[in-house]
Amino acid sequence: MVTRHRAESPALADGWRNVLLVTWVAVFAGLLAVAVSSRTIGRPVWWLGPGSDPAPVVFVAVPVALVFLPLAAAMRLPGRAVSVSLACSVALLASGIPDAGDRLAVALATWTVSGAALLATVAVMVGARQYR
Repeated sequence: MVTRHRAESPALADGWRNVLLVTWVAVFAGLLAVAVSSRTIGRPVWWLGPGSDPAPVVFVAVPVALVFLPLAAAMRLPGRAVSVSLACSVALLASGIPDAGDRLAVALATWTVSGAALLATVAVMVGARQYR
């Protein structure tokens, strides 16, 4: 019986890995800015909830996990970092959907931050393939 082994993605070069690390640190800062400013204007993001009735910790863990997973992947699994970053970028884009109904400005801010993460991930993916 012949078994096929799945080819492991080659690890990112240090420069590309650093680009992903800086990107996701900036995404964390951007999401933190969106969360603080949305709460300040009285229209908090869905996962934060209003000050009088905060969202459960499980909801807050969603965007935090979506930011720290790509950071961890870039540091520990460079061969999978781009895939994880791509999936988390798309998931962050989707996390803005609940805010689109009555907090469109907050949703747009979330989409801007996560869209930047997606574009940076695509740039790393293309750059890493082009300049090996």
